[in-house]
Amino acid sequence: MFGDFQKTLRGYIRSEFMREYGKLSVLAAIIGVFGALIAIAFRWMIDAFQELFFVGGTPMDNSMGVWIVAVPAIGAVFVGVIVYWFAPEVKGAGVADVMRGVVANRGRFRARVPALKALASSITLGSGGSGGREGPIVQIGASFASAVGQALKLTSTELRIMVACGASGAIAATFNTPIAGAVFALELLLLEFRTRSFVPLIISTVFATLVSRIFLGDYPTFDIVFEYRLENPYELGLYLGLGVLAGLAGVLFIKAYYKIEDSFDSISIPTYVKPVIGALFVGAIGLMYPHALGVGYDSVAAVLNSTLEIPSAPLMAIIFFAVLLILKMLATSLTLGSGGSGGLFGPSLFLGAMLGAGFGIFANSVSPFDTASYGAYAMVGMAAVFAATSRATLTAILMLFEMTSAYDIILPLMFACVISDAVSSLLSKETIYTAKLAKQGIRYVHDLSVNILESARVRDAMAAEYTVVRDDTPLRKVVDMHLYAGKKGFPVVSADGRLVGVITLTDVRKAFESDRRDALVRDVMTKRVVTVYPDETLQNAMEKMVLRKFGHLPVVDPNKPNRLVGMLDREAILDRYRNVVAEEVSEKSLEGRLME
Repeated sequence: MFGDFQKTLRGYIRSEFMREYGKLSVLAAIIGVFGALIAIAFRWMIDAFQELFFVGGTPMDNSMGVWIVAVPAIGAVFVGVIVYWFAPEVKGAGVADVMRGVVANRGRFRARVPALKALASSITLGSGGSGGREGPIVQIGASFASAVGQALKLTSTELRIMVACGASGAIAATFNTPIAGAVFALELLLLEFRTRSFVPLIISTVFATLVSRIFLGDYPTFDIVFEYRLENPYELGLYLGLGVLAGLAGVLFIKAYYKIEDSFDSISIPTYVKPVIGALFVGAIGLMYPHALGVGYDSVAAVLNSTLEIPSAPLMAIIFFAVLLILKMLATSLTLGSGGSGGLFGPSLFLGAMLGAGFGIFANSVSPFDTASYGAYAMVGMAAVFAATSRATLTAILMLFEMTSAYDIILPLMFACVISDAVSSLLSKETIYTAKLAKQGIRYVHDLSVNILESARVRDAMAAEYTVVRDDTPLRKVVDMHLYAGKKGFPVVSADGRLVGVITLTDVRKAFESDRRDALVRDVMTKRVVTVYPDETLQNAMEKMVLRKFGHLPVVDPNKPNRLVGMLDREAILDRYRNVVAEEVSEKSLEGRLME
């Protein structure tokens, strides 16, 4: 009887999960398709505004002469109006706002955000403001998915997954990076690697990338004409140095960005004026170095293919790339820190490309062994700086691989990324995304961690010593046992020791209310028992408790479902969780003392 009931319950749970997977998968596909269309429209909007503001040209043309100083400021006027009067959340980089929405607002965003973020960001980037496409498109895709989820009245967990699907689909469609899009959402938004969330993410990125390729073609973001590779095993030492420098550059970018943002926040002038002031400084930078304006992907592509015009002398070329790095960092911080709208991923790639190119020229000049051209170091630097600023190292590696289709450079790419991540972690507690949340008092742990309840077994928390009640026990005696032991329920066994039910306070109360005080336990006990096995995870056990609203479960032998071997209650599960957490905290404290 109990075996059949157990199978029925498991079937019910599985059918519930399958329905959830099916629903989320269908929604993920729909969100992926519409997210891709939104991403494509956003790219077209940027191009359209760029043609409008630069009279059919680009910032690199600089055909406007000194008037180029005013162009970003003109765009900032419109952005300031949007931010001040309609949606303050569209200013700055969008990824941090999505992270805050997932943590603090359970995946809920205002319905007006997608359209206004697209408009504000396309004006900012189209008018020459320094920023990236990824932040806005993540916020736009996530906000759209949130609006759909709220309209369908999804649960908080389902809504979080849909928000991640919107972000991952938008990233995949924007950069033609389906794998990196999914991993981006896992590393920065969901912070979990479970089938429940991973399946919808993959479905969303697949459909988003498919739609993107129909409209934009199947091309990598950066078309590299050279085949970059590790030329010499000793060259890893050079990439080690690049990784260290990338970590330092990433931390400097984080500090500079928030220092400038804090400075603008402290100025007592209307909010809508601040983007204009920042944009005037950006325009002045663009007058001298137009490479620092806009998204900057044209300059990055030129560096990767060694077609950018640079000084012929190695020292002057290194200085040239260093100046571009500093000016781009300053331009991005001024654009977004003053209240403009854009992203930080694109600027991170730009900074990494300039850092890597300068370092590559240095390596080519002083290395006694064969080294790759500076374009290879630029490519690795792109991923390394992004890894340093975001700590999303796996995303950085996969993103650069998919954006360039250059697999032969994968070893130095991986090596430099983990080095830059480690350096950044040592020097900065927060990432360029979580630092904003930290200022708002929101703690965001950006490491994927193991679910303690998934890794622990029922045998680790169950009580091997417990009180049982015979089925022929008078009900009045059970009342005394409740009062004496303080338990809310007991397993019931037959004369030969077989588990036949459970008796709870609710059963006793109902019996007394119906005037059955003289009944035996077998007459009033709950006969349909939900049990667990010793090797089941505590996560499964907790789900059974929550599903059936039980506070405790009998633990039985899997080979003999009627043979009781222990009892498990919620307090025992919580104690196990607290003990594991305490052990981890103790180990970290010990490590900290040893490092001192």
